[in-house]
Amino acid sequence: MSFLTRHLLRPVALVLTLFALAGCSDRVQELFDDSEKLWLEGRHSEAVSKLRVIVEEYPDSSFTSHSLYKLGEIHYLDLNEPEKAIQFFARAAEREKSGDLALKAHNYMGEIYEQALRNYDLAVMQYKRILTEFKGQVNEEEYLSHIATAYFKKGDYNQAIAEYQAVIAKAPRSEFALDASYQIANSKFIMGEAKTALDLFRKILLENPKSRYEYDVRLGIAICYEEMDQLQKALDEYNDLKKRYPDKLLIDRKLESIQKRLAKKVK
Repeated sequence: MSFLTRHLLRPVALVLTLFALAGCSDRVQELFDDSEKLWLEGRHSEAVSKLRVIVEEYPDSSFTSHSLYKLGEIHYLDLNEPEKAIQFFARAAEREKSGDLALKAHNYMGEIYEQALRNYDLAVMQYKRILTEFKGQVNEEEYLSHIATAYFKKGDYNQAIAEYQAVIAKAPRSEFALDASYQIANSKFIMGEAKTALDLFRKILLENPKSRYEYDVRLGIAICYEEMDQLQKALDEYNDLKKRYPDKLLIDRKLESIQKRLAKKVK
């Protein structure tokens, strides 16, 4: 083939390539739109099939990362297949590295490990990874709180307390700090340290008298007195709770129990 012929054919080849790319792009767009429509109609397995075509046949498409992410969401939220969801979220995160989609994928992975699979060690690893790889992009105390909660759910209360204390040190006036203070008191009670828990609950009530934890903190105080066998003080606290929260059935049961125990002591 002569130089002139090759020179003349190059534009033709370029045009054909562009048409092919445009055709692929249109096809992928159509597949993605179809998957969205099927998902909205509740046809989740069919939506998955469309998305898998994009992922498997058009791996270099600009839609591939979003398709992987969407596959993760469908398997987790709609099909109740958290293990499969993890795989797709991991692939989406790997492709996107440090972008917004990667962060959302890592968030889902942490949530799945913590809530669906109850693998708290892997949840902690995921939250720590977010803190490292997305530093400056995320609210640090939020993920420190996630880490602490994972340890709490695992039953490692000493480590949970240490992590909750890190939350308080990082953002002492935040809502996360209030959550942390409450969970530290809870942890102490679970560990059998009712007196320490009582002091912590009373401190929370003093510093945050009208917080969203008010009922739980007042209940914690009453239960601590009950655990310490200070039944009259427990009764007084439960009576106060009854006045404040007349619809709480738990308080009625607690009052009945305390009154029976006090009656036995009198005998």
